Amino acid sequence: MDARKILIIEDDVLLSKTLKNVLSAYGYEALMANSGAEGIQKAYEFSPDLILCDINMSPIDGYQVFNILEDSSVTNKIPFIYITGKSDLEDIRLGMELGADDYIVKPFSNEELLKSIKVRLAKYEKLVNIGKSDYQALVELSPNGIFIFDGETIYEINNAFSETTGYKPEDLKRITFKDIVDEKSYVSIQSKVLKCAKGLMKSFDEQINIITIDKCHIPSKLYVTASQKFRGFTLLIGLLETVEVNQSEYDRLVSILSEEKVDISGKLASKLQRAFEFPALKSAAVDRTITTSIFSKREQEVLKLSCRGLPIKIIADELCISDRTVEKHRASLMEKTGSKNIVEVIIYALKNDLIEL
Repeated sequence: MDARKILIIEDDVLLSKTLKNVLSAYGYEALMANSGAEGIQKAYEFSPDLILCDINMSPIDGYQVFNILEDSSVTNKIPFIYITGKSDLEDIRLGMELGADDYIVKPFSNEELLKSIKVRLAKYEKLVNIGKSDYQALVELSPNGIFIFDGETIYEINNAFSETTGYKPEDLKRITFKDIVDEKSYVSIQSKVLKCAKGLMKSFDEQINIITIDKCHIPSKLYVTASQKFRGFTLLIGLLETVEVNQSEYDRLVSILSEEKVDISGKLASKLQRAFEFPALKSAAVDRTITTSIFSKREQEVLKLSCRGLPIKIIADELCISDRTVEKHRASLMEKTGSKNIVEVIIYALKNDLIEL
């Protein structure tokens, strides 16, 4: 396991070096920043596992450093501990009210410092693991095929993906993303997939045809969103929603047109195919302004955190509300979307592009 990275933001160079030596002796990788501005820059550059930050710095103090990092989704989850020489309770209370995880008052012992770091890292790791396990549970419960890929190689698939395509996890070594979509579909989405993989586009959705292991073509709606960077490339999350073809209505209309001797080749045939081959997209293309307006601001916050796989308790802590209030907001989301559970709400939100993961 790689050493945990700890960023020390401290304008007292001597103290900063002392802290670095102590942390290095206990197996941590310590990074130093001698000003608030440098600390902010290094937080973005190195994504540390924890930040130790002095309060009394100039021109950017520790409070400003925290507020700036808190505004970014890249840095706002990093455990943050204040180091301060101020023993005044009001100053300490202000730091904690901003949302810092802990504070240490100078002078402090190495044992006190190491204990605080250990506790905060352990708590953060526990939250991350809870989120991962809950997110995985949501993925497996989804009725839609979900897969993780980099534009070419497919790394993970859920049960619904296997049921739709016939491919099992052990088959992933011999197929690529190009193998599961027909040639016409691949050409139409290739550039968008590449842009997502390069971080130039956050997400997109497109009508495609999926090719199963038995070489059957299944009309589907594909949703792709950028997930996380890993070893120099961006992993993507794909969601497949199969579309039921309304064949009976299509056949009836073709029959009527034939009786009236209407030529249904060429452009007319293409228009009819588009109109009837993907009827489910009409209901999915709900006016987004109307749809989002039915959610309150707090409901949107609860929905976004739920999409990250966080349990009710963690969502309540994140939003500083009670568990019961989170449950009420979830119930309201289910009622407004006609969903039976929160998984269906999340799928509804993804399908209608109501949230960004």
